[in-house]
Amino acid sequence: MFASVRRHFDDPRVRDSVLVTVPSAIEGAEPVRLTAAETHEALYGPGSDPQFVAEVWKEVLGTALSDLAPHGAGKLLAIWLALPRLTGTVHRVCTRLHADRSDVEAEMILALLEELAAPDAASRLSDSSLIHAARTRAWCFARDGLRELPSTHVERIAQDRALSASDGEADAPVEECLDVRVDRPDGPDGLRAPLRFRVRPEHLRKGALADTDDATRGRSTHHAPRKNRRSERRAGTRPVRPAGRRA
Repeated sequence: MFASVRRHFDDPRVRDSVLVTVPSAIEGAEPVRLTAAETHEALYGPGSDPQFVAEVWKEVLGTALSDLAPHGAGKLLAIWLALPRLTGTVHRVCTRLHADRSDVEAEMILALLEELAAPDAASRLSDSSLIHAARTRAWCFARDGLRELPSTHVERIAQDRALSASDGEADAPVEECLDVRVDRPDGPDGLRAPLRFRVRPEHLRKGALADTDDATRGRSTHHAPRKNRRSERRAGTRPVRPAGRRA
C-alpha cells in the first residue's frame, strides 16, 4: 500500500508539480511555492528548519482539507509526506505482533483519510494528531488479530443437524463424508490460503455444488468421498474441528 503511494510520486510530472504554497515569514516577501519533491525535502532533508517544517505541515493539511475533488492530489500528498513517520511503526507492529504488512499499511492509510474527512478536522487537526491516529489504528488492528479464533461454524451446523436426524443418519460412517476445498481466488484480495472443511453430503444445501458452473467448480470447489481418495492436505493445513475435540 505504501509502495503504491510512493510510486505515484516517483513520476517526474507529479514530483515537479507545484502543490504547496507557504506564506513567507518576511513581511512583503513573496510566498514560497514548493513542488511535491521540494516539500518532502523541506520536511525531511538535512538541516530542515523546525519553524519552517511547522508552516509546511500547516499548508499541507490545509491543502488536503480543501481538496474535495475525487482524484485530487491534496490528500494523497499528505499521506505521502506522512509515510516516513509511519514506516518504523509498521515494522514494529509486524515484528512484535506478526501482523500482515499490507493489512497494517492499509489500516494506517484508512485512519489518515478518516482524520482528514472528520467534520472538525480544520479546527483540531495537526501533523502530530494525524500521525498518532495512524499509529494507534495499526496497533489496535494487530492486537485485535491476536484474539481471533478459528471458526468451527460450518462443522457445528453439520453436527447439530446430525444429532436431530434419525439414528441411521447420525450413525453414517465417516468415510461417506466429503472433503470440500475453496481455493484462493485470483487477485490480491480474499482468502490468503485454501479453505478446507469436511461435511456429510446430506448436510449440504440441495444443489449447492450442482448449481456451480463447470469452470468455477473445477477451479474453486473440489469434493470426493473420503473412502475413495487419499488425503490431499498440504503441510501446515488441517481440517476444521470443533473447539476441544482432538484427533
